[in-house]
Amino acid sequence: MNGLVSSNPSQHSVRLALGGSLLLLIQSVLLMMGPGLDGNARALLWVLTPIAAMALLAALIGLPDPVPGDWRQRHGR
Repeated sequence: MNGLVSSNPSQHSVRLALGGSLLLLIQSVLLMMGPGLDGNARALLWVLTPIAAMALLAALIGLPDPVPGDWRQRHGR
């Protein structure tokens, strides 16, 4: 899979970047909703932040494509 910084990014990279940005947007909205967040909202923010950061990082770098196996091994010859 080609990352976002390559000349031809794949659809998966674009989707991961949009998903990560959406998670960061949700986190920002939750933070702006009130000055004092309860424990559940803080736990949700601590869960969403690493997920969003990993999705954006994976989109920028790109995930490796699976290594194709030998044709004879796949077809039992």
